[in-house]
Amino acid sequence: MNMKQTMYAAAVAAAVAASGCATYRPPVDDSQLDRGATTTRIEPQDVRRTVEAMVDSLLSDAGVVEATGGKRPVLDIEPMKNRSHMILDMTSITDSIRTRLIRSRMFRFVDRSTAGADIAIMDEQAQLGLTDPNQAIQPGRQIAAQMYLTGSLTDMVNDTGRMSDRYYKFNMILKDLRTGEIVWTDEKEIRKTAGRPLF
Repeated sequence: MNMKQTMYAAAVAAAVAASGCATYRPPVDDSQLDRGATTTRIEPQDVRRTVEAMVDSLLSDAGVVEATGGKRPVLDIEPMKNRSHMILDMTSITDSIRTRLIRSRMFRFVDRSTAGADIAIMDEQAQLGLTDPNQAIQPGRQIAAQMYLTGSLTDMVNDTGRMSDRYYKFNMILKDLRTGEIVWTDEKEIRKTAGRPLF
């Protein structure tokens, strides 16, 4: 092979190598939700376990069973409040709680977060004349909540020397709006400690 052929072969090899690098994608592995803790921050498995534990506690509580009396009262859920130092999607956590409660068939639900859209649809039905007036939904006929669920996440941070200590607490309260009675409350604590790097 002469010099010209050698140079051509090297150029082709370089082009192939460059093309391979440009299209290379690192392998992607599915991560199990219940993997071991990798950080002192709240992780997805912490959220899932907490939601399951709190909702199961509510559904099995004798006071809640007595208050509902098998009549499926209407429940409104206030989005969980984040009073911790972490940035978390509390709306997503609230949605997970609502979904698990809906599946229990113990309550009926209203959603105040869509009230504006509901009113707009009712106004549209009444004003555009495209809906049979006898079938159009009238304002003031929506069902009212009888029970109310709210909750919060708080945390405490303690960094001492090379140790990092994080304490989280989820708290939830179920209230009967008809009587003002707190029917149920519970909390779940999560504590995580880890060594901090020397440098």
